[in-house]
Amino acid sequence: MHHRLHPNFVGKYALGEELGSGGFGFVVSATDRMTGTERAVKFIFRHKVPAHAWARDPELGPVPMEIYVLKHVRHPNVVGYVDFYQDETFLYLVMELHGTQWSSTAVDMRASASASASHSPALSQASEDSYYSSSPRTPIDERLPTPPPPQQMFARRTSCDLFECIERHHNFDEPLAKQIFRQIVDCVAYLDTLGICHRDIKDENIVIDDQFRVKLIDFGSAVILPRHYGQNKPCYFGKFYGTVSFASPEILMCKPYRAEPAEVWALGVLMYTILFGEVPFTDPRAAITGRFAQPKIPVSSKCLHLLSCMLERHPERRPTIHQIQMHPWLREP
Repeated sequence: MHHRLHPNFVGKYALGEELGSGGFGFVVSATDRMTGTERAVKFIFRHKVPAHAWARDPELGPVPMEIYVLKHVRHPNVVGYVDFYQDETFLYLVMELHGTQWSSTAVDMRASASASASHSPALSQASEDSYYSSSPRTPIDERLPTPPPPQQMFARRTSCDLFECIERHHNFDEPLAKQIFRQIVDCVAYLDTLGICHRDIKDENIVIDDQFRVKLIDFGSAVILPRHYGQNKPCYFGKFYGTVSFASPEILMCKPYRAEPAEVWALGVLMYTILFGEVPFTDPRAAITGRFAQPKIPVSSKCLHLLSCMLERHPERRPTIHQIQMHPWLREP
């Protein structure tokens, strides 16, 4: 059974290769027929978007939070919103396509091995949310299979994400690691000023090109905090979004958690991974203690200081994202 896409979309874009797939839909490359510009199109199954994950856009009406957030943010390190279409089955998010294909293989075997959203660089594993206030290329035409396309139906483009970039380079020297990480911190700080938390920071959700310019993708787990609306009371969440190896101790201990310090912890895990090519904790129990693996590669004392501050097991002792921006390691060239 095939689903016929919106005629306005088909008139503007020609679909290409699969970029990612998961429980909520799939991502495909597309070329603008007029300009020749290549884009990424995320097809989201309408019926799989949870009730809490919708927002009302003044122009588009009710849309998934991911689409709402991307439409309203502008930052060089956030993947750019381009367009939106919808029909009775799919919501189509058209985005800029960024990054270099880092895998040396013709097919991204990591993605081919599993269509799970938790392993996809383009799709998130959202679930019902709650928070507590303390107060050979296979072309696709205008039709898509329904339900999601079987893996073998599409050519699978190799990944452009930071995960694959790290796999290729094993690790980065400290100056280059700083260049990459600084961009991510600036991006997260910008989102924080808007009261937005990504909630799934990891290497697979960052695309990177051959000039080491990065962009954050996959806002499917993003949340707009009450302070975005002028309410300053802290907000606690009861359910976890993201990847276990990037989860903070309070999340791993199933405690209500604040999104901002949990985001800082995830950034600490990411910084360690960029510097040393491996995750800092061997298992969740090690992460709960906050004692990360001793780095095998020497780095500066300022670098280790920032890392230790971010991987502080007590959330209230972690620096804010804006304090991280001002840390001496990131301030120096």
